[in-house]
Amino acid sequence: MDYLVTQPDGELKNYISHYWVGTWNLDSTPPNDSYYVIASSTTEFTFGFSGSGKEDDLLFSIVHGHTQEPLQKMVEGYYHLIGVSIYSHAIPSLFNIPAYDLNREFLPLSIFLGGEGEELNDRIANARTSRERLEILDDYFKGRLKHQRESDVRMLKAIKEVKRFNGNSKIIDLASDSFLSQKQFNRRFKDFSGFNPKTFSKIIRLESAIKNYPAFPSLTELALKVGYYDQAHFIREFKELTGFSPREFWKLSEK
Repeated sequence: MDYLVTQPDGELKNYISHYWVGTWNLDSTPPNDSYYVIASSTTEFTFGFSGSGKEDDLLFSIVHGHTQEPLQKMVEGYYHLIGVSIYSHAIPSLFNIPAYDLNREFLPLSIFLGGEGEELNDRIANARTSRERLEILDDYFKGRLKHQRESDVRMLKAIKEVKRFNGNSKIIDLASDSFLSQKQFNRRFKDFSGFNPKTFSKIIRLESAIKNYPAFPSLTELALKVGYYDQAHFIREFKELTGFSPREFWKLSEK
């Protein structure tokens, strides 16, 4: 698979992790008929196509919410995907709903956005290239910023702390720094991020491990670097969140 990542610019960097394009070889692989998701701190807007050419059909568009467990859904066979990864904590600001409402959801874009989603589908389907489609998505989210809700500043600060320490912050300290009781903090954090603080921290630690994997020669060194107690703890939690052992997971990228 060819995989391309593009970073947003300007204010969108605070809301969107990245845009991405994935393409499979039509001549050497069968069409993909399942969509697999691992635990993730981002919500994805994904568009699936029969191929990467301008005449290829848009087969589906989905919103799959941030999740703490792997999910697999059957879809119409595709060879080409275009998507946008949105931080879970951006959901309240961009769409005026608690982030937890999208946790583990898998929805057609037209159901999530109604007529606005159908219009976005038409524009994406009629664009001629992946670049044009990414520009359409970028314009759409820039438009969303004009109507954004005010963020929960204390929860945003807590999320930044969790990410800064690779998911290894002490939750009791985060609550204290937010001037909230543990119960109040947990509730507000869940509404804002889509997860309770402990689960969010586990996912951030996993994402840190995946990001840092190429820099370490052994799983033990990687596990210790990102805050796992030992390699056994790392492997157990990795499999819980992805459905694969670390070695199985990274073999997938070689296909």
